[in-house]
Amino acid sequence: MCSDLVRNGFLSRRQPASCPATPTVPASLAFECLQSVPNKPEPAAQLVTSLKAYVEWQSTLAWLKDPPPSYMSPPVDIQARLDNISTTVLEGEYASEYEFQLAIFQTVVSAHDGHFSYRPDVFKAFSFRNGLAADLISVSKDGKELPKLYHRAAFAPDAATPPVAVTQINGRDAVAFLSEMSLKFSSFQDPDSQWNSQFPTYANPEAALVVAGSLAYQGESLTFTYENGDEKTEASFAVLRDGVDFDGIDSGEDFYDRFCNPDSARETISAAPEETSTTTPAAYPRPVVSDSGANETSGYFLNGTNYDDVAVLAVSSFAGEGVEGLEYLANFQEVVASFLEQSRRTGKKRLVVDLTANGGGLVIAGFELFAQLFPDIEQFGANNMRLADSLVDIARVIEAIPPNSVPTTQDEFFALQALAQSSIISNVLPGGVFTPGGERFRTIEDILGPVSLQDDFFTAYQNTPLNMPGTGFNLTGSGGRSNPPPAVFAPEDVVLLTDGTCGSTCTIFSYLMILEAGVKTVTVGGLPRTGPMQAIAGVEGAQVFFFQDIAAAASAALTLAPAGRQAELAAGQLGTLAEGYAIRRAADPTNAGAVNGKNAFGRADARTPFHFLYEPANCRFFYTAEMLDRPELVWRRAVDATWTDPEGVCVEGSRVPANGSQALDPLFRLNPSDSGAGPTGQPADSPSEATGSGSVAGGSSDDTDSDSAAEGALKAGQGYRALVVALLTTTTWFWITP
Repeated sequence: MCSDLVRNGFLSRRQPASCPATPTVPASLAFECLQSVPNKPEPAAQLVTSLKAYVEWQSTLAWLKDPPPSYMSPPVDIQARLDNISTTVLEGEYASEYEFQLAIFQTVVSAHDGHFSYRPDVFKAFSFRNGLAADLISVSKDGKELPKLYHRAAFAPDAATPPVAVTQINGRDAVAFLSEMSLKFSSFQDPDSQWNSQFPTYANPEAALVVAGSLAYQGESLTFTYENGDEKTEASFAVLRDGVDFDGIDSGEDFYDRFCNPDSARETISAAPEETSTTTPAAYPRPVVSDSGANETSGYFLNGTNYDDVAVLAVSSFAGEGVEGLEYLANFQEVVASFLEQSRRTGKKRLVVDLTANGGGLVIAGFELFAQLFPDIEQFGANNMRLADSLVDIARVIEAIPPNSVPTTQDEFFALQALAQSSIISNVLPGGVFTPGGERFRTIEDILGPVSLQDDFFTAYQNTPLNMPGTGFNLTGSGGRSNPPPAVFAPEDVVLLTDGTCGSTCTIFSYLMILEAGVKTVTVGGLPRTGPMQAIAGVEGAQVFFFQDIAAAASAALTLAPAGRQAELAAGQLGTLAEGYAIRRAADPTNAGAVNGKNAFGRADARTPFHFLYEPANCRFFYTAEMLDRPELVWRRAVDATWTDPEGVCVEGSRVPANGSQALDPLFRLNPSDSGAGPTGQPADSPSEATGSGSVAGGSSDDTDSDSAAEGALKAGQGYRALVVALLTTTTWFWITP
């Protein structure tokens, strides 16, 4: 039990200087401790109820329950699974709090959506590890032959013996074993991207197998069987997570009180932040241009026969890690412009855009890169949100604020300020979003739709006016950058290089490149099998909504609601969201969880979000051991696979024709406010009927589009409602979608 951990070395996270090593114990002992933590039905049921209120905002629920054939993961009814967990809790059938919370964790992961996340508090304490699996890699002899699993150390220059492949893990086929683990614990939605996400490469050196490092117990040991018949077994172990103090934990009840009771839990010690490197990684060649701090964007020129006209732009992220948003965007814009100008001056004719391990970032950075690469091609965008009852309630509260009202209390002032700083609420205000065709929505009712899809209800299709001039940053093609230089590379001379894990902003940029510009794609890695592989298989939503932001919007709406409705709203989902019990019960309450708030659609299909489409690359090759540390070898292979020798380089059966031009789905042109019908072509219920929310009187929101508009609203005496709309419009520039 938990007392055994103390006797075996888990004394305190505050180790003396004379004993700096992280204490470890056998994994089985930590698991026994977790299994002794009691499951308490009342708070457990409250946790599920709270979590369900946030899950209502997850935009993909209907498609997850009944996905199209193009979706590569099993169907899952998230809401039904949470209901089943709640029933099981109330019937007292969970043996421990760990078993209960593991069910929640795996339910969320089963959506295979990097924007949809929640890790409850029983996972605060331990991390399970196994050293035998820590250095596994998946590599091919020549990039075309099927890869095998090896220990990376076997390829070191001083290795004493030739590499020998791992064929079985715990008596099962190694590939099948690891694939099953990925399906249970990976946030990627495609078997190949799940596979790639586990193995270290030049772009993702910290990647690790689930069985090498996990929050969940993966067994007491691992046994590897090798191609030559040898076997090796190594015990798994547990370590205390950073900031955790285990002093005084002698029983499962003590564990629960310390880590799972938000009213008595101690504040954990913050781990020291890791230093961000500002130098180019040693594995990369010397860049011709690179960013000034995030170390995420750099440009290169290849040399040698058949390569000396090739430029490479490596973009490992759009997030600007460690750099303030505007500073990152300005530098990103400058770096890309400099790279393209140098490419023009030196006569480069072909371009490889390396997006391996790119998990997303600032949406506007993706639009900016496309705008510089192809300034004459229109950027199509269409998104929608699920009409959760609480979303409609918040929108109606804002709609009911009189145009010339001013806050009468400090609480009202702070509530308005919270809405003004929200990156969520701008999506339901006419000043914050346009139709996909670029027209302004006239009223909140127009935005609320509803659109009926997949037996569920959504907002009208919308797009964000990212090309509007602002005082802080002008997207290429707008404001002071309204006359950009012409494209340096023709679409047929550009290829996207991915490993399938491209997600969020990376997917938005990639779909623009593929569907609007018609560029080719090539993928590297994936499962040891022939045939095509998806180029884009990370999360493919348009915006992440963090639990804290949803809770803040709900709390502000309750404060600003008409007095006659406050009690009613507080008793419903708004009250549950504002209370934030699921946030308090998270392993890290400062980053409790999130949902995918907005679906993204391509111009040819208004019924199926990107996340559920199958988008195969035009060619695929595998990593070799040498490629893991030398990205220029991968870039050269991408050139060969795209232009020089596709037949000789691409994996058998992996060549797929490039996408042709696509016509606009007519559903995008249908506006419920114009036709009186939902975009299914059938009369739609009003938003209040569709969602069960009552109607709130009020006019439409004011139209504004920049920082100066917010200032002007105050000067013109238009009231705080106009100020909120103006500020919300500005915040849409900086959506972060990691």
